[in-house]
Amino acid sequence: MKPTDHGFEVLLAEADYRYGSGPLRMRVEVVDHAGRLYLDGEFWLPVHGTRLRFDGVEAGTVRLLVRATRLPQRPPAQ
Repeated sequence: MKPTDHGFEVLLAEADYRYGSGPLRMRVEVVDHAGRLYLDGEFWLPVHGTRLRFDGVEAGTVRLLVRATRLPQRPPAQ
């Protein structure tokens, strides 16, 4: 994961997000921890962000479910 000014970048394998095909590079801007789902024995989180081509060019917005273990832990409540 690489921090940016507007979130953080991740490269997700096809098995780490729902639903799509192939690897996905994206900048995650919002992680909805309150909307987590328990599917197939593990937690998945709704995320909103920007799809990135492999050369870094933005390729549109995306909303999807991501395997919770592929995202950083939620910061502590303040």
